Amino acid sequence: MSPSSARVEAAGGVLWRPRDADSSGSDGRDGVEVALIHRPAHDDWSLPKGKLDPGEHPLLGALREIEEETGFVATAGRPLGELRYQLGVRPKRVRYWACRARPGSFAANSEVDELRWLTVEDALEMLPAARDRPVLERFASDRRHTRAFVVVRHASAGDRRAWAGADRDRPLDDRGRGQAVVLGALLQAYDVRRAVAADVVRCRDTLAPFAAAVGVPVAVEPAIAASRFEVDPSAGVAVALDLAAGPSAALCTQREVIEDLVAGVCDQLGLPIGSMGSMGSMDIGPVAKGSMVVLHLEEGSTGIVARELLAAG
Repeated sequence: MSPSSARVEAAGGVLWRPRDADSSGSDGRDGVEVALIHRPAHDDWSLPKGKLDPGEHPLLGALREIEEETGFVATAGRPLGELRYQLGVRPKRVRYWACRARPGSFAANSEVDELRWLTVEDALEMLPAARDRPVLERFASDRRHTRAFVVVRHASAGDRRAWAGADRDRPLDDRGRGQAVVLGALLQAYDVRRAVAADVVRCRDTLAPFAAAVGVPVAVEPAIAASRFEVDPSAGVAVALDLAAGPSAALCTQREVIEDLVAGVCDQLGLPIGSMGSMGSMDIGPVAKGSMVVLHLEEGSTGIVARELLAAG
């Protein structure tokens, strides 16, 4: 494929915040407002989004574009799918997430000259039908506030056969250390506050950059290591359920554990493997090294709103 016909990758999101209870006419639980931006070059209203930098992770790119165009840092939430269309002779893909606004302020610039906070219904009226409106409709179909529970497969740790020591002591390789840095940024994007790892060096090291960046310890949990989980999977699932009941958390473990651990958690919280959600089939498939399963849980409960598989690269 020539550079002139290569796909353009972009990302963005529905930037939202709770509406004041008085203005929403309710207790504020379902009252949200979303941000639309006006682009003078196109003379249109749109969701904040933009092209990814070379090698940039799409979720991190979405949050960067949101901040650059609106002035608001945001916490990532559930995925809202993607749109594909032609940009001249080149295909374009834009991936979207629901993103909760943190404190910030808008400043007009040459690319965006106005920002408006609107009810979802008013925003839908302003968006062009062919582009961003389907994304906002997906957001509108489920406006529950969410927090993240993240199950991480450890990053790359070389070939087991080339490691002379005990397997539990095998460290990350160069690729794995790079993956761990990206994973750390992704966990911060989800506002994760707690980190738990299997009693395995490569699992602890995968969460180390995140823990150092936010100043939290990596708690070690033997029950989620493969050797222990195979003997007593219920104990590992219990650890995960306990984490899922609190503030946003990340758990790092091994390939042999992830499928049954996630299935056990979803079975307890009401979303069995293979069920359907607003984004279609919720099967996650294989989880590669340095990837993570994100369970988006309803704030104030442990009901699963959405589930996604996200790679570090």
